[in-house]
Amino acid sequence: MADDGIDGGVVPQEGEYEMGMPQEGEYAEGEGEMPMGPGGEDEEEEFDDEEHPDDVVRNFGQHPMMENIQKALFSQLEREHERVLLEKREAEAELKMISDKREGVGVDLYSNQQQLARLQMALENLHNNFHTLRDARAQEESVLDESKSRHASLKGAYAERQKSLLKTQAELDALNETIHQVERYNEEMKNEIAVTRRATYKAETSVVELEKQKQGQDLYIDGLNEQRKQLQEQVALHESQFGNQADQTEEAKKILAETASEMELIAFEKKQLMQQWKTSLINLTKRDEAVAAATTSTQEASMQIRDLETEIEGTKRDIGTAQTQNETLVAMRERLGKEDVTLDEQIMKISNERDELAERYEMLQRSMAQTDDEEKKVDSVTTAIAAKVETANQNIQVVVRERQKVEASILTKNGERLTVNKAVKNYMKAAAAMTNAAHDKEIEAAHLENELSRIRVDTLNTDAHNVQLREMMEKQLTELKDKDKLIEKYQLEIRQRNDEIEKKMYRVDRLNRKYELLVDGQEDVEHMGPLEATISALRKEIVTVNEAATKLQREWLADQTQLVSTSSETEEKLEKNTELRARISILTEKKLRLNKDIGSHEAEVKRLDHMIQNMHKDMQRLNELIGKNTELQGELSQTNSVMEMEFVNELKELEHVSVQLEEKVTAIKSAKAGLLDDIMETERQLLLWEKKIQLEKETQAALDPEVGMQEIHAMEKEIHRMKLRFTTLKSEQDRMVKEMERAVHKREAIALRFKGKSGAAKNATKAGKAGGAPGKKELTKAQLTKKLGGLKRSIKDTAQTTAEYSAAIAERQAQINSMTAELESSTAQYGDLEEKLNNLQVAINTQLYDKQRQAETHAKRQRMLRRYQSLEQGRRKPVAESEMPLVERQLAGVSADKAKVKNLINAMREKFDHLDEVLGRVLQLAEDE
Repeated sequence: MADDGIDGGVVPQEGEYEMGMPQEGEYAEGEGEMPMGPGGEDEEEEFDDEEHPDDVVRNFGQHPMMENIQKALFSQLEREHERVLLEKREAEAELKMISDKREGVGVDLYSNQQQLARLQMALENLHNNFHTLRDARAQEESVLDESKSRHASLKGAYAERQKSLLKTQAELDALNETIHQVERYNEEMKNEIAVTRRATYKAETSVVELEKQKQGQDLYIDGLNEQRKQLQEQVALHESQFGNQADQTEEAKKILAETASEMELIAFEKKQLMQQWKTSLINLTKRDEAVAAATTSTQEASMQIRDLETEIEGTKRDIGTAQTQNETLVAMRERLGKEDVTLDEQIMKISNERDELAERYEMLQRSMAQTDDEEKKVDSVTTAIAAKVETANQNIQVVVRERQKVEASILTKNGERLTVNKAVKNYMKAAAAMTNAAHDKEIEAAHLENELSRIRVDTLNTDAHNVQLREMMEKQLTELKDKDKLIEKYQLEIRQRNDEIEKKMYRVDRLNRKYELLVDGQEDVEHMGPLEATISALRKEIVTVNEAATKLQREWLADQTQLVSTSSETEEKLEKNTELRARISILTEKKLRLNKDIGSHEAEVKRLDHMIQNMHKDMQRLNELIGKNTELQGELSQTNSVMEMEFVNELKELEHVSVQLEEKVTAIKSAKAGLLDDIMETERQLLLWEKKIQLEKETQAALDPEVGMQEIHAMEKEIHRMKLRFTTLKSEQDRMVKEMERAVHKREAIALRFKGKSGAAKNATKAGKAGGAPGKKELTKAQLTKKLGGLKRSIKDTAQTTAEYSAAIAERQAQINSMTAELESSTAQYGDLEEKLNNLQVAINTQLYDKQRQAETHAKRQRMLRRYQSLEQGRRKPVAESEMPLVERQLAGVSADKAKVKNLINAMREKFDHLDEVLGRVLQLAEDE
């Protein structure tokens, strides 16, 4: 079909032109065989009516009037080429914008990564400093404790022996008081257990009182939960920041990959279009040769065939002009529709991208604000740690001075001299090493400066080369514009010549008609007078005009070929220019990295210079100390031997005293261990009662109907939203089905309407033939051809409309199928999410239960620790031996009550199946020691 050829942008091949263009020989044969009377026209009309419409539509490309359609096709290809160039420019502009955006994102990402690395390094340094200071502090504290213990043992040995008896008596009193308190506490626990047992059977009526008693515990638990939530929010915040950065990196990589694939696709399509352009030029050349051959054959035809051909050509032009206008309007309508759809899609895409970029920008701003806050916090922590470090340094210095004073009286002066000599040698080696390192850094800095100079020279050369390439590109663009103007000029001349040819053909047609009127009725047509010379002159003029038109067509083809080669060269230069721009960007980034490295190296060199200066100062101080040491060496060597003998005697006396004190400490520790065993047994009983109380609280919390209601309401809201979405999808599906039904009915109505019109036309034709009124004028061949063209156009329009409605129906069906699949997937996803929600709820409950158990265990251990400390410090009295049977009986009673409570819980688990999990946890809490 003609529309398919035009809309699809496919150029017909040479065979189509040869079959579609009428030849002179064909018209001659048709002239000899076709009757000229009214009967022959009726037979041709019947033959045309019997032809099948599908065959007419299928063979429409072989009809003679395809010549004008091919011209329209050529003009459409030119418009398509212009549109492709415009799209290419838009794609290049979009690529440039995306590249700029990518560079900006890369710079931001690099700066964020650098900042993150700096913060990480600072954090690691702080950790290292903290561990170092902690170890040093522990060592110094141990040394200090040893020194203090030695000093205290030497000074207060006698005082400790006097105080030991009083301390032991106080501890015994405290243990007795503790035992009395335990007894009172046991009695209170009995009363509370009795009250709790009665409250268990009346749980439904005493919920309000239990909630009042539970408010304190709830407030404590809420405080712990708030702390846990805050810590979890901070952890989630850091994880989300890390995930967002990873997602942004992946999105940048995906955008770059999509851009590269789109550029490759554009380049491939462009090569295809250039190849099609070259192919069309070759085909045009071949068709011009065929037309030249056909023109030479037409010159050998007779005058009568030429007259008939002129009449037929006039009719063809009318038909072709009308058909070309119709097809042009149809193509323009389709093109505008497609452009409208494309623009809508681009607008939606740009809006989505803008929203995504706005969200990313806001997210980055929030991340930067959070990073600033964290940096401020880190600064404050660093300041606090620095203050602590300064305090620790001062303490260390005090301890070191004291230790040095003690050691100064012990160490010999010979050892000090050897130490000082070794320190001098080590300092000399360190100074030489630092000097060599400084020289190496200076050499490395010189190398870096040379490398930077070379890079600057390369950058200048690249810039100059880019300027030359830009100038060459501008020259090529100006030449291309000149070529375009020249082509437009040639095309304008061709159109003018074609208009002149048409005018002269109309003139020849009028002259032929006059000639027919004059010749009609004459016997000798060869010698008719002076008009024959005029006819021959006109024929020569026609030949001359045809030759000129052929020459102009050849020139136009040559210009088109040159245009193709120029376009290919322009594309190659643009590719080279793009590659050079990429290299420039890479070199620029390399230059920035080298500048940063040079700055860091310069800072390192300055730091080393400063260290070298400090080392020189230290060397001067060491020389001064060496001079002083040589002066003091003689004096200290004399007093060394006397002090050594005194220290030996003192150490012997202290060792004897230390052995006696260790024997006493061993006896006291054995007595203390016995008391601690008794205290732990008592505390174990107290923990059992506390577990029972906590079990009762957990039972009341499990029976609370308000637990879990928030999650149930959230699930009900989500189910309601999914139901509304399902109803909306069902209504949309019904609407699309109704539209498809209306489209089917409309297609059927159109087919019936055109079928009725064609039947009425056939009946009217047959009635005209059967009547044969003598006064009615018979249809000529031109009228029949025009009528046939109208019928073929109607068939073509009907077929095109049918195809459009079929495509619309198929598209609607595909949309319904996709929406159905989406609904099914959404339903399956909802089921999976609901299952995941249940699993997560179970996991959360389990985690909360474990957390509660750990908190209770920790609280019990803290209470035990406080009680042990109070027993150890004498604030509580231990249980007397006379009261131990009473305590054991109470323990047995409590164990029996505990067994009863367990039996009660098991009975409730069997009776209330829905509370099996909660009661199981309560039972497990009761069984915990």
